[in-house]
Amino acid sequence: MRTLIIGLLGCAAVVNPAPAQADIVADWAELLTAVDDAASPPEYMFNPDTRQSWSKATLAMFEAANAIDRRYRSYVDLPLAPRGASSRAAVATAARDVLLACYPGEKKTIEDAYLASMANVPEGQARTDGIATGQRAAAAAMAAGGIDPKLGQAVYRPTAIPGKWAPSSLPYDPRELQVRPWFMTDASQLRIAPPPTLDSEAYAKSFEEVRTRGAKESKTRNATDTLAAKFWAFYELDPPMRQIADQPGRSTVQNARMYALVQMASDDIGLMMADGKLHHAFWRPMNAIRQADADGNDSTAPDPLWEPLVRTPAQPEYPCGHCTAAAVFSTILEGEGKPPPGGLHFTSERMKGVSMTVPDWPAYARAVDQSRIDAGVHFRFTAEASDPMGIKLGEMAMERLKPLR
Repeated sequence: MRTLIIGLLGCAAVVNPAPAQADIVADWAELLTAVDDAASPPEYMFNPDTRQSWSKATLAMFEAANAIDRRYRSYVDLPLAPRGASSRAAVATAARDVLLACYPGEKKTIEDAYLASMANVPEGQARTDGIATGQRAAAAAMAAGGIDPKLGQAVYRPTAIPGKWAPSSLPYDPRELQVRPWFMTDASQLRIAPPPTLDSEAYAKSFEEVRTRGAKESKTRNATDTLAAKFWAFYELDPPMRQIADQPGRSTVQNARMYALVQMASDDIGLMMADGKLHHAFWRPMNAIRQADADGNDSTAPDPLWEPLVRTPAQPEYPCGHCTAAAVFSTILEGEGKPPPGGLHFTSERMKGVSMTVPDWPAYARAVDQSRIDAGVHFRFTAEASDPMGIKLGEMAMERLKPLR
């Protein structure tokens, strides 16, 4: 863990806070999504050059804004910027430099966005100091994180009877666990406890729930639940985050911290999932229900033709990635204040034109948990065990970039 810089607090009071400007942080975060989509092939799983690009870009924006309007602990110990430096120039430069380093093939798109961001920043010392601050923040963010070759690679051995076929695709790139975490000490720090034994009552209860509610042709899942299960499988977090970013009274550094926390925590979620899933190698409902005659539990019965509503991911079942992520994000984003009037609006990358609204962040997390059971890809005990992991990681992230005053 880096030593946190706290000795500059006495100077922070003289720095004028920079109001969010419609909102430059959210604008660059959305551009990052577009750039990554344009640069990444559909089969993209792991690219060392872009593996932490989202985190590094948002961290750079946060550090640039925080160097001018010092409200939070710095992750990279970035010194204060010269008084009067342009926050807009700093944030835009920080984002631009990181994106150019990670996505050189998208240079024109990135440079055009930078030109637009800087159009209303007048020439002068404030602009010059802002640019320099952004450059320092980008360099520091690029130097942080990354892949540590000394860490062991992810090991996967298919479970099968010798000579019999088993899925041979890797659930994770072997280098996944070589990525340095942002907030955890290592990938196993928050490892989930073992699942219930197959012969237990708790297992049988969750088995029966997902068998009935998660089946492709379920008779107990209604049309609304079916829609929700498909929607939350590929939902987008950008719209509700933008709702928060655009609320009156928020500062640039507040928004930058919010985006940095979410993106950096997302990287750590990936590490938690790879560690837990590979460690426990627990079977999915698809396998469990079709092979229930082999689980040693008299309360379960096999259904060799059972299919889930949503296609089962090619990874072990335990823990639940969606559930953990929703717990992390709801923990972080609930700390940003009350939801906007009318609730939080979500969209889905697979269901264009369809949106869902929930009243608050806890309701969002509950909806995601239920959707994975109704989708037929997770047991309830998995969701219930995954949530505390996510809450803990969210708390660790907020503590790492906590307010100074």
